Amino acid sequence: MALYLQNIKTMSKKRILIIDEAGFSRVCSAILELEGYSAEVVSADREKQAQDFERGEFGLVITSYPYGVSIFKELKIRKLPTMVLSDHVNEDLVSILDGFEKAYCMIKPIDYQRFTALVKQVMNGELSAQGGFNIV
Repeated sequence: MALYLQNIKTMSKKRILIIDEAGFSRVCSAILELEGYSAEVVSADREKQAQDFERGEFGLVITSYPYGVSIFKELKIRKLPTMVLSDHVNEDLVSILDGFEKAYCMIKPIDYQRFTALVKQVMNGELSAQGGFNIV
């Protein structure tokens, strides 16, 4: 029974929440599922996002800038590891990222091998979490 409960806890940590545009979300979800992760996709509807946060624990949230700006405050409060994908880095983005405890910003276009390697490191706890953010 203890092993069963441990497996459930480990599985819940493997869940990834993707909050992004429909096209990228489907591609991202498919790539991550091939890597063995359970990826859930939600829209920018704040009420739906709040319900998804309440349903369970996520090991990582993936969103983009500026698409995910509406949810950044909630992610900071919950101290969820977050990967932000952006076309560019500007002062506003750096200011937003500065408030995160564990955030990673990847510049588009995405190198999918690098993307999946970073996801794996975050999900396995291999990256040191000193607080703040990293641009990769």
